[in-house]
Amino acid sequence: MDELMAALVDEVEDVDEETFHVFFQNHSSTQDLGMLDPRAEEVELAINGRDFTIKQSPGVLQSKREGGTTGAAVWRACLVFAEWLAWAKNPLFSSDLLTSESVTLELGSGISGVVPLIASPRVGRVVATDQQYALKLLQENITNNLPAARPKSPKGHTKQQHAPPSNIDVLALDWETSDIPAFLSTQGLRDGVDAVLMCDCIYNYALIKPLVQTCVEICRARSTRQSNIDEKSKPTICLIAQQLRQPDVFEQWLQAFMASLRVWRVPDGMLTNGLKEGSGYVVHVGLLRDK
Repeated sequence: MDELMAALVDEVEDVDEETFHVFFQNHSSTQDLGMLDPRAEEVELAINGRDFTIKQSPGVLQSKREGGTTGAAVWRACLVFAEWLAWAKNPLFSSDLLTSESVTLELGSGISGVVPLIASPRVGRVVATDQQYALKLLQENITNNLPAARPKSPKGHTKQQHAPPSNIDVLALDWETSDIPAFLSTQGLRDGVDAVLMCDCIYNYALIKPLVQTCVEICRARSTRQSNIDEKSKPTICLIAQQLRQPDVFEQWLQAFMASLRVWRVPDGMLTNGLKEGSGYVVHVGLLRDK
C-alpha cells in the first residue's frame, strides 16, 4: 500500500485546482456522451486479446424508467478502464495491493459485465452490482463471455453449453435505497472488500451524495475490521474512472468525496494510453480518512 501511495505522487488537496487541471489545463473534456453504440442489440469487443459479444437493451435505454436507464448500454469508459485492469503492469497488481485472493466490488456495473470479466482472472472474487433492472442482462453477458463459454465450431459459430464455474457474483445494490451494512453481511462481506470499482458513475448531481455514502459505508466495513480484529489488513481502496463531461458535476462529486476520503489522481506513468491526460478520461484513487 505504501509503495503505491508513494508512486501516486501528490495527494489531491484542492477541489478547484484539480477540476481546473483535468478539464482545462489538459483540454480533456468531451461533449460525447460516451456510449459505444446505443442502438445496437449486440456489440462486439476485443480487450487484451479476448473477444466479447455484449447484448444491450436499446428499448430500456430509451424508456422513461424511474431511477434511470444509463446502465442498459456499453460505455467507452468501461472499455478503457477494463484494458487498464488487464494491463500486465497495472500498479494495483504489481504492488500486490490486489492479488489472486482479493475481493473486489463494482458499483454501477450496468449490463456489459466487461469490467468484472476482465478482473475475475486476476482476483479471488468479483461482486458486480447495479439496480435490479440491469441484472438479468448483466448476468447473461457475464455467463456468455466467460472464457470456457465461447468455444467455436468449425464454421466460427459460438456453441451453446452449460455455464462454467465463475468467481463473479451479480447482485442488486441501489445506492439510494440499499442498507449497505446489511448487504455486506448477507453476502459474506462483513469484513469489507479490497477494492471498490466505479466506472463512469458520476454524471448526475442527484446521485453524488448516495454514491459517496455507499463508498464510505463499504470502506468502513474494512476499517472496523482493522480496529477490532486485524490491524494489518489493508484498507479498502476506491478506484473511480470517469469520462470528463461537466466540470460542475465533477467538482461537486470531488468535494463530497474528499470530505470522507483522501484522493489521488493516477498519473500517466501508471496508466494505459486510453486513460492518459488528453484522452477525455481520468482515474482517481480514494482511501477512507482516519477518524
